[in-house]
Amino acid sequence: MKAIVVTDQTAGPAGMTLTERPEPSAAINDVIVQIHASGFVPTEMEWPSTWTDRAGRDKTPSIPGHELAGVVTA
Repeated sequence: MKAIVVTDQTAGPAGMTLTERPEPSAAINDVIVQIHASGFVPTEMEWPSTWTDRAGRDKTPSIPGHELAGVVTA
């Protein structure tokens, strides 16, 4: 799958690249959604949740986007 991937919080738009990523697999009680559209706002790059998980661990590289629309495939 292709995704916009961000690795450097300070680089701004220059740190974003369109990258080929592996297809995810569903865990127990999860679904896989093939995304057809996703919202993105520049301030998303400033949201703590873009860069760290709830436990404060680094989660880069990050794939930004929210307000997703798609089809459940698995």
